[in-house]
Amino acid sequence: MAIREYSTKVDVRVEFYTRHYHVSGDVQVNRWRLADVLNDRSDPFVMMQNVVREPLPALAATGGELARAAQFLQIAKEQVLFAIPHEVAELEVARQQYLATLYSERGVADANAIMPPWELRGTVHLRRVSGPQQALEDTPGEFIPMTHIEATYLLDGGRLRVAADLAVVNRSLAELFSLTAERSIQVHRGFRRDS
Repeated sequence: MAIREYSTKVDVRVEFYTRHYHVSGDVQVNRWRLADVLNDRSDPFVMMQNVVREPLPALAATGGELARAAQFLQIAKEQVLFAIPHEVAELEVARQQYLATLYSERGVADANAIMPPWELRGTVHLRRVSGPQQALEDTPGEFIPMTHIEATYLLDGGRLRVAADLAVVNRSLAELFSLTAERSIQVHRGFRRDS
């Protein structure tokens, strides 16, 4: 089993989230490295098998669209906001090694990504310790792994939430992306006269 774990691709159940859909299906992944699949620029699509797609609440409310199943489906990488790989018994050692590698990175940062209709909070693992600006500039890849994520669907008052130990986030689709803990502040709009 160890030889297969390191040498061939294995079907991993992956949940993909776009602006309008939640799509779940089996994807061929080598060593549980979904970020590698998504960052591979040689193919603009991910082929999925045994797929179920369902509209997110805002789309479902407008058209009454129901969930659909398909044996095969391609999803455009450029539409993927984030994806969550599920555990596979055959890849448990590779999964543990992958996560251990992320956790052994020298720096970690709280991350916040606004990707309407989603807001994601989690942890980004950095290869070197640096300030927030340098870390943002040095973060490699369009799709980056984040651990301990919580995603909140913003269009239903935050009732729909998704949590996972690992997600792969399409940083290029984030309208806003920060690597520090954000805090609430009081905002004054317009001009204000100081006394």
